[in-house]
Amino acid sequence: MPAFRALLVGLLAALAAMSVGAAGQAPQGGPGPVRVIELDGGIDPVSAAFVGRRLDAAADDGASAVVVQLDTPGGLVSSMRDIVSDMGASPVPVTVWIGPSGARAGSAGAYIAAASDQLGMAPGTNIGSATPIGSGGEDLDAKVRNDSAAFIQALAEEHGRNGSAYREMVLSALNLTAQEAVDQNVAEVIQPTVADFVAWLDGRPGRAGPIRTAGAPIETDALPWYLRGLQVLTDPTLVFFLLLLGLGGLAFEVFHPGAILPGVIGGICLILGLAGLTVLPFSWAGIALLLLGVGLLVAETQVGGFGALAAGGVVALALGGAFLFDSDDPAQRPSLWVVVVVSVAIGAGFAAATMKVMRARRQPVVAGADELLGELGTVRSAVGPAGGQVMVNGERWRAHARAGVEIPAGQSVRVVRVNTDDLSVTVEQTEE
Repeated sequence: MPAFRALLVGLLAALAAMSVGAAGQAPQGGPGPVRVIELDGGIDPVSAAFVGRRLDAAADDGASAVVVQLDTPGGLVSSMRDIVSDMGASPVPVTVWIGPSGARAGSAGAYIAAASDQLGMAPGTNIGSATPIGSGGEDLDAKVRNDSAAFIQALAEEHGRNGSAYREMVLSALNLTAQEAVDQNVAEVIQPTVADFVAWLDGRPGRAGPIRTAGAPIETDALPWYLRGLQVLTDPTLVFFLLLLGLGGLAFEVFHPGAILPGVIGGICLILGLAGLTVLPFSWAGIALLLLGVGLLVAETQVGGFGALAAGGVVALALGGAFLFDSDDPAQRPSLWVVVVVSVAIGAGFAAATMKVMRARRQPVVAGADELLGELGTVRSAVGPAGGQVMVNGERWRAHARAGVEIPAGQSVRVVRVNTDDLSVTVEQTEE
């Protein structure tokens, strides 16, 4: 029995060793999934962060390749550079397919296309017109254009494409159809669908050897709805406006409690403005100036000065808008004219509120029985010196007329005195 047990243990150990060796020599499974990242609409901080996260996820999941399905008119230079940087740092081959038919890779999209390991286009698409422009649509100076031209040319030549054609997209706004792009070595292939492009990729050169996509599952990542909503808040002018409305509405509610509506609207606008700041590079100096400006405008409504505080508030708001966003990209700063106009408009609104507050303060305080003086009413039962009844402000009052005067029912009267000793009023007839 001991010998049999020893033999059995030996056989089991041998089988285990053979299993481990066989496992080590077993062929690996098929290629990892192909991740398709849908990038449509403007290139902004939200879409740049989305692409960066999906590229990281593709690397973590062992994807065999990434296809950026591109359809964009362009966008922010800073966001485009973030995407290009993430593409270059990814260990997974990153390709671009401009599609579907009717799509385009304009402006910032041309740089992303130039940075791809393989570039395909659907029939009826185009690429180009990559001249950088300012936030107001104006052309930037030659220094900026030449820098952008050198950048896109370097990207294209690094991936074996016609760098001169890409350079002309910046300097001369060159725009090419899909067939022209392939003929001029701007793109590699025309494929009608993303699935056809993925099939074509198999065996093509990648950054670490041939790309393997045969039999690989295709997984598509689209920008979720909440990020599309956040994209609206990447407009710096809109964020500046929302912050001012939010701060102003909350300040008005604090100093005039009970209004409710300004506080509700202000709270919503402030939250939306803060959400916009999470995707835009902002300066704390700009935030401090906005708070100071709103504070000065609110103080003006409380002290009722001669406008010095309001003027200082308007200046602080304008400076806050100018310094709010810390970016060298003109498209990530609000228009200076809009900042000035909005600041003056809000200052005028607070000035109007100040005038109403001061007018209310100058009025005599009326409370208690004195509120009835001068009020009009209607005689319910004939009123004479001995008494009668009138309706004033929806209430029935015992009333008296002056000596020798009788006022019949139905006549209009005015309250001329309130008799606090017997809670009655003295009235006189009017012609109203």
